Amino acid sequence: MSLRTRLLGVSLLTLAIGVGALLVIGNVLLRTGVHDQAQSVLRARAEAQLAALNVTPTSVGVRNAPNDQSLDERSWVLDGDRVVEHPRGVSPNLDRAAIALGRQRRTASLDGPGDIRLHTVPVPVPGSQRAVGSVVVGYSMEQLEDVQHEVFIGSLVFFALVLLAGALAIRRALDGALRPVAQMTHDAEDWGARDLDRRFNLGPPRDELTGLAATLDGLLSRIAASRRHEQRFASEVAHELRTPIAGMRGRAELALRADGPGADADREQALRAVVDDTARLDKAIDTLMAVARRELDPSEGSVDLAALASEIDDVTVRVDGPVPAAEGEADVVRRALAPLVDNARRHARTGVVLEVAGDDGRVRVAVRDDGPGLDPALGERAFDPGVRGEGEPGDGAGLGLPLARRLARSCGGDVSLGPGPGGRFVLELPAVRAPNGR
Repeated sequence: MSLRTRLLGVSLLTLAIGVGALLVIGNVLLRTGVHDQAQSVLRARAEAQLAALNVTPTSVGVRNAPNDQSLDERSWVLDGDRVVEHPRGVSPNLDRAAIALGRQRRTASLDGPGDIRLHTVPVPVPGSQRAVGSVVVGYSMEQLEDVQHEVFIGSLVFFALVLLAGALAIRRALDGALRPVAQMTHDAEDWGARDLDRRFNLGPPRDELTGLAATLDGLLSRIAASRRHEQRFASEVAHELRTPIAGMRGRAELALRADGPGADADREQALRAVVDDTARLDKAIDTLMAVARRELDPSEGSVDLAALASEIDDVTVRVDGPVPAAEGEADVVRRALAPLVDNARRHARTGVVLEVAGDDGRVRVAVRDDGPGLDPALGERAFDPGVRGEGEPGDGAGLGLPLARRLARSCGGDVSLGPGPGGRFVLELPAVRAPNGR
């Protein structure tokens, strides 16, 4: 059963219960009103009949009155158990029922034969509560019951028309409300795995459905960004691993071709180079795995950047005041810092300086060397895979600046170019917040 069918069924059931309850209540109130109206007429007739009687302590008589004919119609007068007067032309069943009711000598009402409502009142002795007889009057309920029946039939017709109109209106409203969902489903079925840049574009959220569309658009944007992220990551991996693998292959081929005097020495040198390249390749793979783990599970850790910087050999470490702990894993931050230090060592004339400082909720490590500095023409392109500066060695096996930035960003930080003479790259990470949130 579709959602549209379920909603239509629930709506119609609710409408049917509501309208049905109103109609039942209306018919019950009509029946009660008709019954009360009939009782009022019966009481009035009984009082008029009582007024037309001659009552003594021992007998009940009927005196003639101007409206005697109208009073005698469906009226019975009993003196004790003896019938003094009864109407003409009534059925024997009705006559017996009226007489039996009158002989009870108490106020009572009942439905008699032939749609006749009977009502009896006792005839008291003047000045006493003792009853010496009774009066029974009848009232035909046929016309009132016909009215009730017609109203009941009209209620059923009205009920059916309301349900029909409600079904049409509710279905039209559901079609209009669910049309965006049907369109979204159709669009999603048409989109392929490569259509991640397409969006539903239903505008700003105005209701639940447009809010859902906006949420799905945001989800598609995040999926598309993740896909681009994976593509860039794969490109960087391919770029970073291609160089050491190509070097290893070249040296292995050189070792295989070595022949003649000194071949053993050349072969040994080539094999040692292969071993070195393998070590650098192993380090690169470990770093890539650290990136993947960090991006899959970015759980918060902490690292002391000043202590981590002091672990590096052949560099000068300067710490500017108290430095808070930074967010991130020590191993990931260490691998992000290593290519920056390696790059500084290749270009430094005399040495490399690491400047550690913290402010505004951030912790920074500036890697500075006194070399010629980065080619200004490169700028941010230095962080693109495959881009090398002038004089940059082409056979290195380091991870390079692109993955250093990726590692830093996986910890919520970044790697950027810093101002000043010589080369300067800045690794920045968010500081760990204190328990009070400061």
